[in-house]
Amino acid sequence: MSKAWVKVYSSEQIHLIEIIKGILEDEKITSVSLNKTDSMHTHLSLGEIELFVKSEEVIKAKHLISKITFWII
Repeated sequence: MSKAWVKVYSSEQIHLIEIIKGILEDEKITSVSLNKTDSMHTHLSLGEIELFVKSEEVIKAKHLISKITFWII
């Protein structure tokens, strides 16, 4: 991942990442996820899924995430 992308959230639960990605998309914030879970042992939940946004959108994204994670977690 280049310096143009900054991690703003991570979780072991893919559905939380997808919800947050959808909300960021609604606000015109481009995001990408990087799944670091072990595909051989998905039942063990080893690893996290990380969510990245462009460096110029970090503050807005983190603000939105802090508001919505209160409701979805």
